[in-house]
Parts: sequence; structure tokens; C-alpha cells
Amino acid sequence: MNRYIDNINNGREVRESLASLCGLLRTKGETAFSSDDAEALVVLACNNLKSADPKVRKNASKLLGLMNGTGEEAVDQLVEAYRNEQTRFVKSTYLEALAGKDFAKHLPYLKQCLEELRNTSVNEENRKHINEEIAALSKLPGLTEDSEKSHRFAGYNEDNTVLFVTNPYYREMFTDSLGAIRKKVVNGGVVVRTAELSKILSNRIWREAVFRVPEVLTVPEDPYEAAAILAGEAVGDYMAKRIKGDGALRYRVDFRCHDEELKKRFVKRISQETDRLSGGKLLNDPGDYEITFRISETSLKTYRLGILFAGMRDDRFTYRKETVAGSIHPTDAAAAMDFAKPYLTVDAQVLDPFCGAGTMIAERIKAGKIRTAFGVDTFGTAIEKARINVTASNVWFVHRDFYDYRQDHMFDEIITNMPFREEGGSDEIALLYRRFFRKLPEHLRRNGTLVMVSHDPKLAETSIPSDMTIVKKLPMRDRGEMAAYIIRFRELA
Repeated sequence: MNRYIDNINNGREVRESLASLCGLLRTKGETAFSSDDAEALVVLACNNLKSADPKVRKNASKLLGLMNGTGEEAVDQLVEAYRNEQTRFVKSTYLEALAGKDFAKHLPYLKQCLEELRNTSVNEENRKHINEEIAALSKLPGLTEDSEKSHRFAGYNEDNTVLFVTNPYYREMFTDSLGAIRKKVVNGGVVVRTAELSKILSNRIWREAVFRVPEVLTVPEDPYEAAAILAGEAVGDYMAKRIKGDGALRYRVDFRCHDEELKKRFVKRISQETDRLSGGKLLNDPGDYEITFRISETSLKTYRLGILFAGMRDDRFTYRKETVAGSIHPTDAAAAMDFAKPYLTVDAQVLDPFCGAGTMIAERIKAGKIRTAFGVDTFGTAIEKARINVTASNVWFVHRDFYDYRQDHMFDEIITNMPFREEGGSDEIALLYRRFFRKLPEHLRRNGTLVMVSHDPKLAETSIPSDMTIVKKLPMRDRGEMAAYIIRFRELA
């Protein structure tokens, strides 16, 4: 560090030495320096805010931004440097350096700057840097206080066209549940048009609801042109009917493409331009967003546009407060139960021998009335979490190995998401399946049903004993990587 400070004080490689000091702070933090060193760095950086070299000024402001111990004088100098800066690409760096510092007395001036920037004419030469400056100002606490106000989704009874994203193997179940509602199966899910959205939201097997703006199904591939549409009248009117509340609407952009560099560039440009064109009505906030603009590549020279509302009511899986590694996704558990409904017993006694955090049992309860349910698992943490997730008085979770488990009655149903193969563990998992089916007759009534989800369908099918058979199979993943089965004793299959 001393070498870099000496270089700067003597006018040698100033820009590079400031950059190296920034690198040291990023990797080691201020704890690597004494308090005297930290004070010296602040003085050094402030002095170089007046350098004739814009890149030196930029690196000096970055250095101040990395320092936590900067006082009022340093903040004043950053704001003054911002006020006097004539080089556009440097200005946003001063603002970024103010983050986390006490600049309250400068708020009126900075708010004025933000308002003026939003009304500044842009061209191809200045657009990038003006947008960066607006973005940096917008992120400073207190400048966009209205953005802290929340919004609620109120579009349940609007004329909505929604793509419900579903597993391709569940689409028939999903469409069957819709009855006479207008629908169309497409790549990715099922498009539904309805003014009674609440009736569909309770279905348990969709994963995402992506709203389509009828007037704006696509946006141009140019991010600035696309931003003009996001901030434009058609999208604005659509949102106004579905979102209620005050202040800036916080959003993120989910750009789906195969080119990571294109993705980063596109998201940055469209977000900054949308913020500017909306005049503060829309605010990019990927960490605390209320809506998502989903933009997806197509085979044409346009991108498909969809909107996801974070505030839309979805209380289907509120029970799932805890998970463990290997937990089944609740929509998969729900699909398995929906698939199994014709074979489930009213007022059943149910056992899950590998219950994990209890998702299969929770979804079995949603599927129909049970008398009792027992969940068994060797993983104590999973049992603790299952007890948090499923609190029904007729459900018990037992910390025990299924192969040592005893019960004084037989079960009408055994439901389970089978443990799956770890890398190199093929022999172990094959043994587990064989032991499972040998143990099964001790617990399952002869007229009972096994509902089994397997992550190794080939192994599952070859492990079934001769006195049992597959009644029905539901593929759950491409390439046969996951499936649900209805299995019964042969005499009742």
C-alpha cells in the first residue's frame, strides 16, 4: 500500500495506483489498514478529486466510496466534485461513492439534479451516461422515497390473458381442471383468457403466471426501443388496471437468452432507459421488486414480453416454511396427488416412509380427507422441519429408520418421494429400493395403494416385486429422469 501512496504523492502512475488501492480495499477491506492509513487514504482521494485527468478523478471517487470512515468533509467534496464535473462518464461514480454515507444536507440539491436529468434531452452520445447518472441517483436513499410505498395486485377480475407455466407432463391435468374457460396449450404451458382469475390460481400444479399485454406481445431487440414500450402508454394503462398503490413501481427485468454477454448488456440498457423514460414511475430494483418484465428470445427479430406480479395472491404452499436438500417441489407433489386421486381412499391412514420436510403428506391432505398420517425419516432436521410445515393434529412425524419402524395397524396408502441416487451411489440406492419393497407388505394393506415418486424410474420399475404391479405411470421430466407411479398388489390392480 505504501508504494501506491508514494507513487500518487509523487505523481507517478496515479491512475493505476488509485485503482490498485481500490483493489486492496475490495479484497482485504479496511481492517487491513490502520486508522492512520485510512485517514491518509481519505485525504489522498479527496485531493485527487481535483485532478486534471478524468480517469484519476473517477478512481479517486471509487476509493472514497470503498471507505467507510469518510466524514462530512469528504462527503462535501464528493458532492462538490459532482457539481463541477464536466465529463459525463465520471459523474455517476461520485454518486455511487455517496452510497452508505450521510449526505442528508445535500438531498435537496441531489433531488433537483434527478428531476433535471429526467427532463434532459438525450442522444446516442449522451444516453448511456445520463442513464447511468439517473440510476446512481435513484439508488441513493431518500431521493426516491415514494418507491418505499407498496402496491397491491388488483387485477383478478380484469380481462386477463395469462400463460400458466406448467410441466409439459401436467398440462392435461391442468387444462382438465379449467372446464369451459378459454385456453390453449402452447410451448411452456397453457394460455388462459379469463376475467375470473381467482378460480384458476387455486390450481396446485402451475409454477408461474405470466401475463400478456394484448397490445404489446413483443418488444424490439433494441433495448432502448424496448424501454420506450415498457415506459409507454399501452403498458402503463394495462398496469394501472391491475396495480393499485402510490409511488414508483419497483421492477426487475428477466431477459431470457443464451448469450450471457448480450443478457448483461441488454438488461442494463433497458433498465436504465425505462427508469428515465418513465419519469420515476418505474424504478429498477432487482433486490426488492413488485413486478418482473420477462423478455424472451424468439426466432424472429423481436422478443416476447410477459409480466409477472409478485403481489398476486398465491397462498397454495404457504405451509412450506422449511425445506431440506432433496425436498420435492410442491407442484410436483401436488401433481402426483392429483394423478393419484382416483386411487386414494377417503378417511385413509397414510404413511410416508421417507417424509423429508413433509411436502408429500401436506399435499395428500390437500387432495382429500385422511384419518391419520405418519411421516418417518432418519434425518432429524427434516423431521423438525416437517413438524413446522404440517401442524395438523392427526399427523405425526417420527425420527426413525423406516426399516426399523413398527406400527400397530396397517396403512391404506403409502406415499413417498423416494431418496435418489447420489453420484457414485448406484449400488446403495438399488439396495434401498429392494429393501423398501420387501418391507412394504408389513405396512400396506392388501387392498392399499402405493403412490411413489422416483428419480430413477428404470430402477424403480425393475425393483417392483412379482406380487405387485404398476397401475399407472406419470412421467415428470424429459429423458425419463423422474416419474410418479400408482402401484398395487396384483389381485387388486
